[in-house]
Amino acid sequence: MQPAPPKKDQEGFKNSRVRQKNIQVILEAAEEEFVASGYKGASIRDIAHRAGLPKANVHYYFNSKIELYSAVLSHIMELWQSVFSGLNPEDEPGTAFRKFIHAKMKYVVAHSKASRIFSSEILHGAQHLKEHMHPFNDWIQEKSEVIQGWIAQGKMKSVDPVHLLFSIWATTQYYADYSAQVAFVLGKETLSEQDIESYTDSVCQIILVGVGLDI
Repeated sequence: MQPAPPKKDQEGFKNSRVRQKNIQVILEAAEEEFVASGYKGASIRDIAHRAGLPKANVHYYFNSKIELYSAVLSHIMELWQSVFSGLNPEDEPGTAFRKFIHAKMKYVVAHSKASRIFSSEILHGAQHLKEHMHPFNDWIQEKSEVIQGWIAQGKMKSVDPVHLLFSIWATTQYYADYSAQVAFVLGKETLSEQDIESYTDSVCQIILVGVGLDI
């Protein structure tokens, strides 16, 4: 029978769990507030209110609004990187693009608040996002080389890999960032899972046919 951990270690583990839980609650509340009010309009007081925590508790983990905003952006980029591991040299291009487009769509729909914060930051000059962009740039470079390899092997049409990736990003991102407009045009209150699936299939068809791949 294993001996129980020392009381000091038990307390340390408990404190660590409380810390992680509080930080997660604060980050989720911050996402909601930054979406609702933008960076300039958001305040630590309102974020604390959304989190159900005293303002002092938020300041305990984050010294300022800019530090909290930076943590939210960092969390968004970590989420993004954890999802998109496809488009590898050994993949079949048509299957790889189809899986990637579906994964990207599922991500932006599941994390619509994060998507809107990211887009808003880009539209405002990406002043606070620049320090978080290096992994994204590395990913673009890596996947562009994969696509260029497929082109060299005659597996797809010759297109600019970077602009192809931007096109996929833009078409999928639109459904999260402008879902209200899309729903209005379609005569719906909100978009259903079937709507999203149908749109994703259309994007796959447009992209794959455009680069000379079978659908």
